[in-house]
Amino acid sequence: MDARELAAAIIHDLKNQLQSVLLEGEQVLNSIPQEHHEALQPLLSRTRRVHQDSMQLVTLYRLKERGNFSSEDAWPADTVRHALECLEVHYTDLAIYVDIDPACQGYYNAFLMQMALTNVMTNSAQAGASEIRIRAHEEGTGLVIQIKDNGPGFSEGYLRGDVDSEKAGGTGLGLYFTDLIIKHHSSTSHPAEMRLENLASGGACVTLMLP
Repeated sequence: MDARELAAAIIHDLKNQLQSVLLEGEQVLNSIPQEHHEALQPLLSRTRRVHQDSMQLVTLYRLKERGNFSSEDAWPADTVRHALECLEVHYTDLAIYVDIDPACQGYYNAFLMQMALTNVMTNSAQAGASEIRIRAHEEGTGLVIQIKDNGPGFSEGYLRGDVDSEKAGGTGLGLYFTDLIIKHHSSTSHPAEMRLENLASGGACVTLMLP
């Protein structure tokens, strides 16, 4: 076992341990009086965030080393709903508007896309956005998912490709991971793509294009 495999094994074990902590913490939360819940919620919230980060590290290793995530028929409305369930635990005051036809369909790995969407929306919330709007539609044989927010938008440096300009706020890592997920869905004849732009009215726009 080389150093990378050892690191992946340790992170995988950490992920499982954190999952156990979360389950036990939620059991404790359900067993104590309501007036004490507020004191325990911040601990559970931070544990969920670390657990999510550990899941992303394991996924990143698999994407870089093995790439063994299969795609199948999937429905963006369901994928977005699952991503929102993860996000709303941390950002209860965030207003999110979804405009997706339930019949809209794509061909992708739902687990990976849920992580990608959670990353994009988390970046919006951390940047100071109070509203996020999500749309999806089929385009030709592919799928387009667009996430817009009312935050400060991306820095000009980041839009030029200077990832380091956003690392202090975590945006560089989050969108780097999202970009890897999107590119994983590329086919030989139809590359997948993530596009970033600032809106003329203010805010950021992330467009995810899948074949």
